[in-house]
Amino acid sequence: MVELLVTRRPGAAFKSYHLGDEHLTVEAAQPLAPALIGKAPDLVVIGLGTADMAEERPPEACLEKLGALLQLVLLKTRARVALTTVCTAFLPAPARAAAADYNDGLRLLAAATPERVSVLDLDPVVDAFLEAHRRGSGEKRSLHVHPLRLTSTGRVLLSNTAHDLLGLDELFTS
Repeated sequence: MVELLVTRRPGAAFKSYHLGDEHLTVEAAQPLAPALIGKAPDLVVIGLGTADMAEERPPEACLEKLGALLQLVLLKTRARVALTTVCTAFLPAPARAAAADYNDGLRLLAAATPERVSVLDLDPVVDAFLEAHRRGSGEKRSLHVHPLRLTSTGRVLLSNTAHDLLGLDELFTS
């Protein structure tokens, strides 16, 4: 998303800070929160849960830890927070129900503070893309290599979707 912001809004002033990699679990992200808070962000995008769901962790436990992380960010910053859903189509079939439960839990977390927290539901865009580009057994490889690694097409699709859902054109006017 940072690259997208740079290309669409070259005059916008912002700082970016990435907390980890695609294998980052909710639990592993918690100790990294002070570094994020220290940046005094205006916007925080939290895209956690995919690694947890791929490792078949219970969604309830992950949501509890994410809720604690979210509360810390809300208490210590004035940031607007966006929680991204887990793309269920990227996961193996046995993990999809848990991911759907996790995504439902994200909506409940956001509902507690709707003026500052929103959910970026990426599933409909991914599902529509996969349906439109269905080409047999390899169709999902067009967006991801495995649940935790997006292809360049997948990164472009999800970053553009998140950008549009967040309304970043209005947030970062130049």
